Amino acid sequence: MSMFSSFDKDLKKADGCLHKAADMFFHPIGEDVFHKWDTKHPAFPGPKLTKVTLECKDPPPPPPPPPKKEEKKCECVCVPCVPCCSPPPPPPPPPPPPPPPKVEKCVCVPCVPCVPCCPPAPPPPPPPPPPPPPPPPPPPKVECHPCCCPPVVIHHHHCCPPACPPPPPPPPPEPTCWRIYPCFKVIDKCKVEETEWHPMMKDYTAEKVWQLHVYLPDVGKDKVMVDICDGTVVVHGEGIFHTHCGMWPGHVEHCCDCTRKEPTPFVKQFKLPDKCKLKEAFVEFEKEVMVVRILRG
Repeated sequence: MSMFSSFDKDLKKADGCLHKAADMFFHPIGEDVFHKWDTKHPAFPGPKLTKVTLECKDPPPPPPPPPKKEEKKCECVCVPCVPCCSPPPPPPPPPPPPPPPKVEKCVCVPCVPCVPCCPPAPPPPPPPPPPPPPPPPPPPKVECHPCCCPPVVIHHHHCCPPACPPPPPPPPPEPTCWRIYPCFKVIDKCKVEETEWHPMMKDYTAEKVWQLHVYLPDVGKDKVMVDICDGTVVVHGEGIFHTHCGMWPGHVEHCCDCTRKEPTPFVKQFKLPDKCKLKEAFVEFEKEVMVVRILRG
């Protein structure tokens, strides 16, 4: 709203003085000391505002229409055209229509019977009859095992039942010979021939275990092998024979610093007792003594 929207009322309250009206407008609160500030000057007369009411009476008459212009009528006069050059050639005549197709008239000639000059040829012989169809092949014979299939009656007008499947092949036999030291693997069966000399060996049989102790001084671990073949433990390899100890049937293996040591091959086998778990054999070679241990149960 404009600050002069109530100018007439404020000017009337201020006795027509513009200064008082301005003080009352800028200081509208009555407790303000400047609300009715005595300016001590004669009243400044303001403009006298009068209200003018405009009333619309009869509407003004419409403006006069513009004067009509007189239309001049144009009279057209046809003047023949005078050509300035030779006239254009006349259009070519249309092509003549094609002649209608000629229709030949059919002239009928009476039929004259043909007179043969030669005797008629004999008719061809009839074709031979087709060969009879071959007989159907006999149905295949089904051979079944007497223990698994009932007797089958073969009919000529029915399909035969399928043949029985062949029995599965038998499982391969379990190996009976394998090496347990220095590695575990299956080996072929071979003939065992014991040597006259072999290192000192001693076996022990208990209720739950079978053990074999082999004394091998100055022998490397890669020089001895242990096999199991058909329930027999075979220890073979290369041992050290002390030649200064005399003949080997009564000698005792020992360690010494002498130079009379001969590497000698040996083979020795031991028959295992019953109830031995051959697949649970254990071999240990430490401190010149080899121990073969097999559980029983």
